[in-house]
Amino acid sequence: MCSDRVQLPNPHLDRVTGNEADYLMHLGIHRVDWHVFKDVKFVCVGGTVDRMRKLSQHLAEKLNIQKLDYSFENHRYSGFKVGPIFCVTHGIGTPSLSVMLHEVFKLLYRAGCSDVTLIRIGTCGGVGVRHGTVVVSTGAITPGFEPFYITSSLGEILKLPTDADPILYQDIVNSKSIEDKYDVISGLTFCTEDFYQGQGRFDGSFCDYTQEERAAFLSKLRQMGVVNLEMESAGVLGMARKVGIKAAVVCVVLVDRMEAELPSPDLDIALLQEYPITLVSRYIVKKLSN
Repeated sequence: MCSDRVQLPNPHLDRVTGNEADYLMHLGIHRVDWHVFKDVKFVCVGGTVDRMRKLSQHLAEKLNIQKLDYSFENHRYSGFKVGPIFCVTHGIGTPSLSVMLHEVFKLLYRAGCSDVTLIRIGTCGGVGVRHGTVVVSTGAITPGFEPFYITSSLGEILKLPTDADPILYQDIVNSKSIEDKYDVISGLTFCTEDFYQGQGRFDGSFCDYTQEERAAFLSKLRQMGVVNLEMESAGVLGMARKVGIKAAVVCVVLVDRMEAELPSPDLDIALLQEYPITLVSRYIVKKLSN
């Protein structure tokens, strides 16, 4: 982990808001609460309230620490704090994710946190990878097949590199236990801006490609080393790198997209979602015990 206190590459931040005026409106966290977060070492993010609640409860039991609920003050994002761990929802896609991360990074800065690691926990589609496999991303590529989180600044395209820290993702992979009933692999992730056409699906409201074109798309991804598809990895890796925080993305495969469009109806999706929660929790507990 990095040894420096969290710093933000924004020379205007204190001039515009300052400690007295800054308010994290989408998180619903006021200045008076910043000191509560000064011990945060891990920020875990996920798409749904249920997933972050389960993760925080799991960690609270493992660490014997009381869980604090920060989901009651707002309707945009929900957060749960378990000692040095802050679990936050991010919604779906990088636009929603980016708003949350801007405010979480500001919270870490205002609270004076140091040595922070960011981990996204979620679900994904596999590319030649069977359901139930947990994928730890080595990096992300985006539409255009380049390793960048593509956003904008003053109307101009801004590209942020999306390679993951190799020590961090390998440590998470190595956290697998021989008792786990799932496989853990690492590989490249394709991060899309859309759940339907962006992922080569046929079940959206419109579609302008053929079965053959879709198959060629997935084959190209596989040849590039891509093992899964989702919608937030590039934002997590790109934004964290921009502010100097190490980040990882850990997702469980619900369906191999080269074999089927949708998960099997008899698949226990709730059980599968426990896999990355268990893996990441084990990693965090071990790091905190060192």
